[in-house]
Amino acid sequence: MNMSFYKLVAAMLLTAYANVVYAEPNELVFGKKLYLTIGGYGCAACHGKYANGAGNVGGNIRGASIEQLNHALENEPTMQLLGDALAPEQRGLIVQYLASLGAMPLVEWSIGEDTDIKTQQLIPKQLSQLVVKNDTLVAIAMDLSPLAINQTLHIEPLDTQAVQFVAPAFSVSLQVNGQALQLLVNE
Repeated sequence: MNMSFYKLVAAMLLTAYANVVYAEPNELVFGKKLYLTIGGYGCAACHGKYANGAGNVGGNIRGASIEQLNHALENEPTMQLLGDALAPEQRGLIVQYLASLGAMPLVEWSIGEDTDIKTQQLIPKQLSQLVVKNDTLVAIAMDLSPLAINQTLHIEPLDTQAVQFVAPAFSVSLQVNGQALQLLVNE
């Protein structure tokens, strides 16, 4: 066999590998879009924008399996409405998105009238997600520099926003409107 045949086979294998490696981020984007919009209102209506439950009726579904989704679509009355709207491939995309959320430790913080200091344990250098709910009637701005993120998180009244971060190697504190969240790191 000549060398060009081997080059062609190698190029085809590399292309196939690249398609597998680089398909996942797009699948997560599609899964997230389906999660937020399927059926006109999306899964977020009951499970929250970030699948953490967010005090809604649906509860936390981060990391849910395809079996759990299929069971809910067949047996839960409110979920049955979405059963026909979701093709098997779409169900798989949603589950991949939920798995990506479930792989990250979740830090939830609700900003409101409660002035207690909330604490959360983290594992250093692990990708985590901070989900902040603004339970006030005014917009808030949160300095994320203690998390080594050089930005401010703006949250409108009664809205929820999230940010991913790598847990620092040391304990940090976030503060907004007289409330504090202490992130304690297992050192």
